[in-house]
Parts: sequence; C-alpha cells; structure tokens
Amino acid sequence: MINFKEEIRMRNWRKDRMDIKNFKKESEKVCYYCGKQIVNKGELTVDHVVPVSKGGETAKDNFVISCKACNTEKASLNAERYAEFLSIMSTMEENNGALEVVEKAIGGFKEIMINFNGELYAAKNKLAALEKKRSAVLDSMMFKKFNVVKGYDYAKELRDLTEEIHNLKLNISQMNKLYGGITQFSAFINNANPKGIAKEAMQKMRGEILSDYRIFADEKPAAENGTGNERTE
Repeated sequence: MINFKEEIRMRNWRKDRMDIKNFKKESEKVCYYCGKQIVNKGELTVDHVVPVSKGGETAKDNFVISCKACNTEKASLNAERYAEFLSIMSTMEENNGALEVVEKAIGGFKEIMINFNGELYAAKNKLAALEKKRSAVLDSMMFKKFNVVKGYDYAKELRDLTEEIHNLKLNISQMNKLYGGITQFSAFINNANPKGIAKEAMQKMRGEILSDYRIFADEKPAAENGTGNERTE
C-alpha cells in the first residue's frame, strides 16, 4: 500500500536537495558570514539565513554560501544575531592583549625563578660561612687559653651562631620544598608557546561568549534544538 504522505515528503526532500546543490554550483564560493574564500569542497555548505527551526523556508532566497565553521557555529541563530556575534569577536580580537599578557606572565615567572635561585644560592653560601665561623669558635674554645670574660664572649657568639644556623637551615629546607614544586611548573613555562596559550584562551572565550549570546538571544544550543542549517554535499 502506497503511503502518499511519505511519498510527498520524499519528493519534497529530493527537490530541496536538488535546489541546494544547484545553489552551491551557481554561487560564488565565498562565506556569507566571515568572507573567507572557500577552496576545499568539504568546507562548502549552504546555510538557511532564517533557520528552518525559526520558520525559514528551504528556498533560494533563504540560502547563502557558508564555510563549515560558520555554519556549525551559527547553528540556529538568525543571521543578524550571528553577524552581531562575529562583530563582537572581531572587535575583541583586534584589541586582544592576551598574547602580551601571557608573554609578560611567562617573563615574570622566569624572573621570579632566577631571583629565587639566587636567594637559595646565597642562603646556602651564608650557611656554609656560618658553619665555618662556628667551627672556628669551637676550635678557639678547645685549643686557646682565655679568661672568664673571653669565655663568656665565646659562649655568646657560639649560641648566636647556632641559633642563626638553625633558623637558616629551616629556611633553606622550606625553600627547597618550594623549589621542588615550582621546578615542575618551570619545565612547562620554559616549553610554553605564548601564541598557543593566547589562542586557546581566545577560543575558550569565544565559546563562552557564544553560549551567553544564545541565552541572550533566547536561542537553544544546536545539540538541543537542531542546527536549522543545511550541510549538504
């Protein structure tokens, strides 16, 4: 038994596909949204200016050529809203100081590491000098003759040196622990690509802004609502 509704639906579907294919063949291969020349066939798509989910028709006057990236990102946003989003992102990218911030942060961390290494080196040298001095005081107490007054001075100096050495050793121990922790991060910093970090930060920001913009525009994400766009061969 022939299902006339299904047959009509399939006939309309085939017609829509043909219209879309013809539009792709006849149109200039430039993305309507970002203006990029599309040279890769796999990146060439046809988008509904007014999404089907928003009442747009599958008709030539509702078609535009779109690169795959813009088609996917636009999803069910109206063309005007997506254009606003692209304008916002363009302005942000032109005025973006992310790379400069990342480079300054990496430079600042490297400077901190250099200073920290210097402080740790100085502390170890000071400890060696204090221990040498204490050893000299002990030698004087053991092998030199001295009176009560001199003995009191030796004892006071030995006590002060011992206390200073103890505190310095604690300091160095804490510095060594801290150094062990930041050395691991230092390896990442030394191999870090500032441009890559800045690009990743911008991509994350772009996703967050697009998500907020969908909410602002009262649009559901494509995964929930369907894209409302055509991506055809």
